[in-house]
Amino acid sequence: MMETRQLDLVDYLAGITAPPAVAPQENPLDLLPRRPKAWERMVAHVPAEDVRISISTTWTRVVMEQLREDGRGDLLFASGKIRSDDVPPDLIWPEPCRLILMTATSAARIHERWCLEEAPGTGLTNTFRFAQQQHADRATVSQQLRALAQEQS
Repeated sequence: MMETRQLDLVDYLAGITAPPAVAPQENPLDLLPRRPKAWERMVAHVPAEDVRISISTTWTRVVMEQLREDGRGDLLFASGKIRSDDVPPDLIWPEPCRLILMTATSAARIHERWCLEEAPGTGLTNTFRFAQQQHADRATVSQQLRALAQEQS
């Protein structure tokens, strides 16, 4: 009698349809370029909503990132060197942020996996932030990034 119940349970379980798998939402910070460990520790507390991605057609690739908070401005150079300076509170970014400088092509790769949107009120053009929704509308920013990539090539 025990076997009959087990078979009934097996048949019941086999008949249950599984809900469709939902793709896990990524952490947008995981899409950013890897940096030296000392810098990663400095920016580890910065949430995704405070990250800004800046695309410049005249970027020299000397400075890779900036961390602006509490009246300080920390710079990460391509050499891996980190420099800290006092920053006037009204200089470009009055709010704390992690500013990442990159090419339009690199930003487009991130944008394919997590939608970027324009970051208003930054004082700089071609500056983006992570959208609150991973799969938001990408059309406008995709066009901007393609145009910027052409300017950079």
